Amino acid sequence: MSGTALRQTWLAEGRAAVPPDLVDAALWEEIAEEAERCEPHAAVRHNERPGLLVMRDGSITSPQRCTVHPGGPALRALAMHKGLSDVAGEATGRSQMTAIRLGYKFYQPGDFMHVHRDDGKCEITFSCGLTPNLGAMGWAPRLRWLTTQEVADRFADSPYPTEGEEFPILHRALTGFDGGRIPHWRTPLDSSSREVLITICLTDLSM
Repeated sequence: MSGTALRQTWLAEGRAAVPPDLVDAALWEEIAEEAERCEPHAAVRHNERPGLLVMRDGSITSPQRCTVHPGGPALRALAMHKGLSDVAGEATGRSQMTAIRLGYKFYQPGDFMHVHRDDGKCEITFSCGLTPNLGAMGWAPRLRWLTTQEVADRFADSPYPTEGEEFPILHRALTGFDGGRIPHWRTPLDSSSREVLITICLTDLSM
């Protein structure tokens, strides 16, 4: 997709496709091996506080259950991939896009994430399934430009909004989205196996 098309899609829909051949198969294998090594050391993220909590940076936190790990050299190599920063820059119109948050999320059957917004410093969030059986993420792109408080009020009693749409999570193929603005969520994992999600947030450090 050309830079112009990326930019238009980002402005209109809040998402950015990454060419599927951008990342070498060898790097994906390194990342898969690294995830296996990291999983025993992953931290439990189980927030049971009910409702949505509005943060100063514009993010929204909510109940979730999974385990997380920031990764190692293989995941950092993906996060610092020039092609990924180029896609991020072309989509958002920013000049110096750099990864500021990244990690593995390990989901066991039944694990979930209620509706939320990402860290306010994230200009674009990239995600993909490192394993093949992660279902689509829920998101509400039509509510992208609501204020944080409006989102929190709207979904105070709706952990998995019915007015949303499906955002496919591809296997070893990253897709970017405006996670700092678009409310999104993950319903309880309906799988007999644990699955691994990769997330990478980028921002423009020149701002």
